[in-house]
Amino acid sequence: MNYFRLYFFVPLFLTAVGCSSVHTINAEFPTPLVQPVNRIAYLYISPEFYEYRFIEDEDDRDDITIILGQAHTNLFNSIITALFRGMGASSDISDITLIPELNTFQYALPKETGSNFYEVWLRYRLQALGPDGSEIADWLITGYGRAVDERFEFQGAGINEATEEALRDVGTQLALGFTQQADIENWLNAQ
Repeated sequence: MNYFRLYFFVPLFLTAVGCSSVHTINAEFPTPLVQPVNRIAYLYISPEFYEYRFIEDEDDRDDITIILGQAHTNLFNSIITALFRGMGASSDISDITLIPELNTFQYALPKETGSNFYEVWLRYRLQALGPDGSEIADWLITGYGRAVDERFEFQGAGINEATEEALRDVGTQLALGFTQQADIENWLNAQ
C-alpha cells in the first residue's frame, strides 16, 4: 500500500467532512391569542413543505443542511388553528384552504458579513383558496431572524436561534395580519 496516498487523502477527507454540518430546527410555537374567524379552514401541508431541508453546497461556502420541515409545519399549524373557529379534515368541507410554501431561505454567518450576527431570511407564500378551488388571496410573508455570535459555543446554535427567530417573525405577521389582508377582508365581508 502506498502510505503517501493514505497520509495525503485521510487529512483531505477529514477536512471535507469537518466543513459539513446538519442543523435540525426543533421549534415549538405557542398558540397565539387572537379572535378566531367564524369559518372552517383546511391547512394543506405538502410533503415537500413537511420534509423541507435547505442544502447549501456552494463551492465558496461550507456545506450546511438545515432541516426546517417540522418546525415550520408546527408554526403554521399553531397559527392557523388559532385564526379559525375550526379546522376541516379536507378542502371539501372547509370554507377556505390554506397552502403554505417556502419560497426563499437565506442565511449569513458572522464570518461572511464581518458582523457578530447569524442572520436568516425566510419568505413564504400563503395561498388561500375557496371550496371550489378559486383563489381568495395570495400573500407573501417575509421573516427575519438574528442571533448574536457571542451567545453560542458553536455555529449550529447560532443558525438555529436565528432561524427560530425568523419563524417567530413570520408567525407574528401571520397571526396579526391575516384578517387585515385586503383579499381576506373582502372574502370575510362577502360571506
